[in-house]
Amino acid sequence: MMTETHSINRALGVVCGALASLAAAAEPAGTWTTATHSGRVEASHGETLLFAWQSMPLVAPVGGAKFAASAFLHPLRTPSGFEWTTAQPADHLHHLGLWWPWKFIEVDGERYNCWEIQEGQGGHVSRAVKQLDEDPDRLGWEFTNEVVVHKPGSEPRAVIRETATVGLALRGSDALVLDIALRQHSLADPVTIINYRYSGFSWRGSSLWNKDNSRMVTSGGKSRDDANGQPARWVVVSGPTPGGSASVLLMSAAIEVAGTAERLRVWDANTGNGTPFVNFNPVLETALLLDAAHPAVSNRKYRVVAADHLIDVAAAEAEWHQWMDKK
Repeated sequence: MMTETHSINRALGVVCGALASLAAAAEPAGTWTTATHSGRVEASHGETLLFAWQSMPLVAPVGGAKFAASAFLHPLRTPSGFEWTTAQPADHLHHLGLWWPWKFIEVDGERYNCWEIQEGQGGHVSRAVKQLDEDPDRLGWEFTNEVVVHKPGSEPRAVIRETATVGLALRGSDALVLDIALRQHSLADPVTIINYRYSGFSWRGSSLWNKDNSRMVTSGGKSRDDANGQPARWVVVSGPTPGGSASVLLMSAAIEVAGTAERLRVWDANTGNGTPFVNFNPVLETALLLDAAHPAVSNRKYRVVAADHLIDVAAAEAEWHQWMDKK
């Protein structure tokens, strides 16, 4: 154990130096601009659209009105323009880029599916957008969202309110950093987040990546074929782009905020041909009340680094520690 710790610390020292050099790299030409277009909040750097939040229901969703979703991030792109999210793929029309609905919730003894919105039981919807003070190097928003349930014979009602604080920044010329903090409280007491094999913060990755050309590794040293159900602080997926290579590093602060790491739902090589799907799930094993006593569901924090270069295990570990050190 001591030898392993020494090796990790030594590797971290080398990588932290590399990260410092990267942070000092010249910023790409251009400035941030924001706009509202086609029902979404967009952010571009120079001529490249890097970020979009769906603030209004989709007007013409694939599959019809039952898929008129909001409250998700897509498209998201690296600084070079590589699109690393996919929304409404043919195999799962309810997959929406980077998004975080609960699978099942229980309210007043009734269970509602808020993941497959096409079933009409419930969903995670956008209500309001507030852009925070602009910074030359960073953009920020406060998104107000609600979880709404539809009980047959009754009007839809909101049972959870969420404040999603989102920050967006470039690091050097080839990495985008996305910070997402989610706070939820119940509007109907009590609300229980029911345990299930997938639920919560999720990413559907680029359709260009699959089991043959991309690699997944977790903080626990697992790959796409053995990571499912395992705890993880971070997951990184790397693969080719039209101009080279890219990596998407997803990190969870659950072990710091809630005292335990979230468990993963990932697709293996036999599911969807290994297309990236990653879910950080705080209720894989145990249902939790949505209240302040259970920050695993009521107070979640994530960081995503999307880079036009490969992020290896040592760099991913250094990124996570650097993020935690700033908290």
